[in-house]
Amino acid sequence: MTVKWTAIEQKIKLGFCLLHPKRKPAQMKRRHLLITASVLSILIYCSQAVHAQAIHFTAIEQDILIDKLIDKIQSDYIIVDQGEKAIAYLNKVKINKSLAAISDPQTFAATLTDQLRKITADKHLAVFFEPVKLPKEENRKENALKLPGKERYNYGFEKIERLEGNIGLIQINQFANLNEAKSVAEKYMMALKNFDAIIIDLRQNGGGQTPMMAFIANYFFGDTTVHFTDLEWRNNPKLIEVWTDPHVTDKSDGKDLIIIVGKNTFSAAEDFAYAMQQLKRATIVGETTGGGAHMGTGIQRLTNLFTVFIPSGRSLNPITKTNWENIGVIPDVKVADENALKAAHMMSLRHLIITEKDAYWLTKLKHVLEVLTKQ
Repeated sequence: MTVKWTAIEQKIKLGFCLLHPKRKPAQMKRRHLLITASVLSILIYCSQAVHAQAIHFTAIEQDILIDKLIDKIQSDYIIVDQGEKAIAYLNKVKINKSLAAISDPQTFAATLTDQLRKITADKHLAVFFEPVKLPKEENRKENALKLPGKERYNYGFEKIERLEGNIGLIQINQFANLNEAKSVAEKYMMALKNFDAIIIDLRQNGGGQTPMMAFIANYFFGDTTVHFTDLEWRNNPKLIEVWTDPHVTDKSDGKDLIIIVGKNTFSAAEDFAYAMQQLKRATIVGETTGGGAHMGTGIQRLTNLFTVFIPSGRSLNPITKTNWENIGVIPDVKVADENALKAAHMMSLRHLIITEKDAYWLTKLKHVLEVLTKQ
């Protein structure tokens, strides 16, 4: 990465898109966690539900929450006109007491989230029931139930595999914090060097942080810097340009690259696929992605009971001058999710067959393709 990232990361936490299960409304799911984490998140949710039932949530507290939410949207939300529509709705709620009958704070947060997303069409915007924990309560809960650390999910690097025909498959389920996971990322990316072609599976990648996303992109470009994406922030008049850094070792810059995406591919993962597509560096295969190009600086507290994620920034592609918000990244080759990996494998084999000079290996590639075609 270039030195630009130091300044950026000191100032903001970039690109959160799928938030911790502990912080989600009832209907939200984190699809990319393994079953163990899903069970744990359900237990946490249940404990929050019990906690919510024990809290008396008054109409006055509703008004306080709404006022603070209005202030945050007014000052921070990235799309001003959509923010004004959200504020108009919240003012009506306050005046008409249309949600006054909801005494359960968790249901109130979920209802606000649902309505605000309908108005703004922003899948990042969310209100959470997340009470401030007393020190004794915090210690008791930490001792009773702990989610596995990020390292137990290998910082999003799910697997690397050799497919028939010497094609490298890497599955990345999250773009983790670069400061924490850089060494892991380096090992995985350098491990691709012996493959003839690469497939990146982002179907379960709900996003993460832009610095890691851009760091991975470094391995697929040559010795010159490439303008990869841009970040626009509501309260920063200067557009932040994200460029690749050519100074990484064991790159895969000359290799055929296919990226598999799907409906669960979101936010920073979409940024990666969209940028690669516009730069004509990769072929995108699969289903249209989730359609979230906004981002924020993290969870912010509104009251002692509620927090919020306000999208205060967005990605803008330097080529198209726009993004994929509410549209999604449209694959170059549309394939149903269950068939996407096989389709990508076959496509990669066809690309290799065109350029292969070794007669023996060419026969091998054709045989693998023939077998896959018959399956």
